[in-house]
Amino acid sequence: MTTATFQLKVQRTRFAHHALAALTAMIPEGFKRPAPVVPSSAAREAAAVRELANSYLKTDPGFAGDLYAAANRHEMQAGH
Repeated sequence: MTTATFQLKVQRTRFAHHALAALTAMIPEGFKRPAPVVPSSAAREAAAVRELANSYLKTDPGFAGDLYAAANRHEMQAGH
């Protein structure tokens, strides 16, 4: 019973996804809203580390460089 219920939910979800995709494809491009660009959490975290690095740039440039490198590495690992 559980397996049958689970399969039914998966099929419904798949159908809903395909139906939504088909309906969306029928909307003319002029009526579609562009998706808002939301920075990922990795991008926000890297920006915060870069901001911290900026505060150390004059007093400890080596540490600031390490922070910049860490921020870049963090973003690259997240796929940005």
